[in-house]
Amino acid sequence: MIIGIDLGGTKILTSLADPEGRIISIVRIDTQAKLGPEKVIGNIINSISLAAKQAKIPLSRISKIGIGAPGPILGQAIVVSPPNLPGWQNVNIKSILQRELKKKIYVENDANAAAFGEFSFGAGKGFKNLVYITLSTGIGGGIIIDGKVYTGSIGTAGEIGHMVIDPDGPKCGCGNRGCLESLAAGPAIAKMAGQKNALEAELAARRGNKKAKNAIEKAAKYIGIGIANLNNILNPDIFVIGGGVSNMGRLLLDPVKHWAKQYSMDASRKSLIIVPAKLKNNAGVMGAIAICMRVIPE
Repeated sequence: MIIGIDLGGTKILTSLADPEGRIISIVRIDTQAKLGPEKVIGNIINSISLAAKQAKIPLSRISKIGIGAPGPILGQAIVVSPPNLPGWQNVNIKSILQRELKKKIYVENDANAAAFGEFSFGAGKGFKNLVYITLSTGIGGGIIIDGKVYTGSIGTAGEIGHMVIDPDGPKCGCGNRGCLESLAAGPAIAKMAGQKNALEAELAARRGNKKAKNAIEKAAKYIGIGIANLNNILNPDIFVIGGGVSNMGRLLLDPVKHWAKQYSMDASRKSLIIVPAKLKNNAGVMGAIAICMRVIPE
């Protein structure tokens, strides 16, 4: 049996699955991130027990545990100061959980895990090369090359949201200016639209609010440029777009596709495929399960 965990700043989603990746049980508990790493890790361990209890499966039958955690992740083991997990300075979550649980532990950046989930079970199933982009409060991503997550030399690859689109643009949380995240994530759309959040911007746009509609189209252009850059460099089989902001559907994705094609080179434009994610909120946990099944090289 396999455990998949999607560790977030507000919730821990934990699922027990059979060796084929079929979910048997799934539980959601609060992360309690403000209480620090020790409490959060205790909650992770508790969530595993709850998932096993719900499935009526003894812990002894669990052989592998996969975790998608906020990045950056060094060496597929160490969580390095993610903004939504206070106090996590270089926490080796892999070694801690292996010591506590006596199980094989696999750790991956949460966006990489979601990418692998869509690759294995969702919109990217059947393709070899995929780029996953998550549009939410921030913008993240994951890259799959020849069926494997590409993590880079130290494990920080796939930070799609920190691709600089406009060097004179607004300051990003990472310290740079004009990152895709600062230009087109949910808060940026809301600010341009004069609304409280991206959902209200969407609703206003659908009611005919010109400012909100222009804000979404502007964000879509930035996202499209980012995709075109990735397409020209990587030329993947497919781009999969997920995250809460992507729930705008065609209102956002149609102009994204237009601008991605506009800025792609002719050869790569012809092979460009952009689709919405299928797994929605379960992408991370399904990716964590898939990591255990396929075992990313350490």
